[in-house]
Amino acid sequence: MASLDDLPVCILQCIVMLLPLLDAVRISTLSRRLRAAWMGMDTYQLDASVIPDHVAYRNAAFGSLVDDVVFNHSGPGIKFISLANTRYGFDGDQRVTAWLNRLASPDHHRLETLDVDIGAVVHTPASLFRCETLVDLRLMVHGNARGLGAVHLPALRRLCLEHVVFSSTSFQNLMDGCQSSLEMLHLIHCVVADREDDAGSINIRGEALRRVVFNGITGYGMVPFEVSAPNVDEFVFSGRNMVIAENGGVRRLVARKLSLLMDDKVWLYRMFAPLYFLSVGTNMARIISGFHGLLELVISGWSIEYLSRIVHNVNLPEWGIEVLRVEGMWPNQGQAGIVLRLLRSSPCLKDLYITNELDHPELISTDANREDYPETPQFLFEAVPGRLSHLKFFLMRNFTGDLNEMSIVHFVRGSSFISSIDHPDDFRVMDVFGHNWINTINNLQLL
Repeated sequence: MASLDDLPVCILQCIVMLLPLLDAVRISTLSRRLRAAWMGMDTYQLDASVIPDHVAYRNAAFGSLVDDVVFNHSGPGIKFISLANTRYGFDGDQRVTAWLNRLASPDHHRLETLDVDIGAVVHTPASLFRCETLVDLRLMVHGNARGLGAVHLPALRRLCLEHVVFSSTSFQNLMDGCQSSLEMLHLIHCVVADREDDAGSINIRGEALRRVVFNGITGYGMVPFEVSAPNVDEFVFSGRNMVIAENGGVRRLVARKLSLLMDDKVWLYRMFAPLYFLSVGTNMARIISGFHGLLELVISGWSIEYLSRIVHNVNLPEWGIEVLRVEGMWPNQGQAGIVLRLLRSSPCLKDLYITNELDHPELISTDANREDYPETPQFLFEAVPGRLSHLKFFLMRNFTGDLNEMSIVHFVRGSSFISSIDHPDDFRVMDVFGHNWINTINNLQLL
């Protein structure tokens, strides 16, 4: 064998695919066969971050590279491609739209996986949402899809969108066009209802759909919207901006299992939470009151923290939830009071899991630093015999001996028909090392 040119093209392509991007581009200039191998592959990962910073016109170099691959491809078609340039801005709209349009064309490519992370404002082409071969789509651009018409994505299984703007009608078109095969939907800081919508109503259907994630999803101009996803295995709802909006955001949500996993920054929370016109407690209570059809609820420590701002007068709906998971409760009376309110509102509860947060922000999480919070009503700590009559299992993790943790253990034992003595496997209080403290608590007569 005299040179690489003597190797079959398929072997050359395997070699080129193993090379770093810039080396693959350089080697493709050495001969026609190497050029044909580079331009005939079905998989590309084009990342602008590998282009040295000192290269003049870095964005132009990236754009020319993508142009060459997308428009001059000589093989049967690209199946998998990733485009990444978070600082791309020059001529972003027209150029990126042209790439997407070409990649979605069945006459030129056989696109199955498309991963785009480009910092540009893009008008998403309609052809992308009619690509019948597309299986996995991740689109992280500042896209405008308000005018999206009919969608036909019969093979799409995973969809992730970030910073894309829809009207409720165009978003519903998207959901209807991929409902036969879609398994996972993940939206990050997208708009799903336009200001022209009175109250966007969205139905997320599909027997294959298992998980939906709404992270920081809003309506344009804080337009309220409603979501119905009764067949989804898990609906994850998160985003701190949800509790800042007084009337916007989700107004009604129908789902079987909901994970309310909001997060925040301590400095930001301390800045806006005390403001009377940004009542995070009232807003969180409004959001929770809009949940319907829940059988399982997972709620984070920050979500409980928002509610604890109004622990003295919050009214929670009476749910039919059967499983409650508290992920990351902080050691203070306010959060304990909210958990007790949740328990009082869940007469059908069968399984209860509480995980105490060990790495909680002490500046706001302990009773000593919460003098400006409302006092938790003492009646909440009193057991209600028979209220949790359906409860079959209770597990508290990361038990530290805090009195607020104890108050919840006391309430559960006094309000249910299970006990640590008669049902030791169904009533457990575990520390971080996996030791069960319930017998110690009983011996000390703290219950």
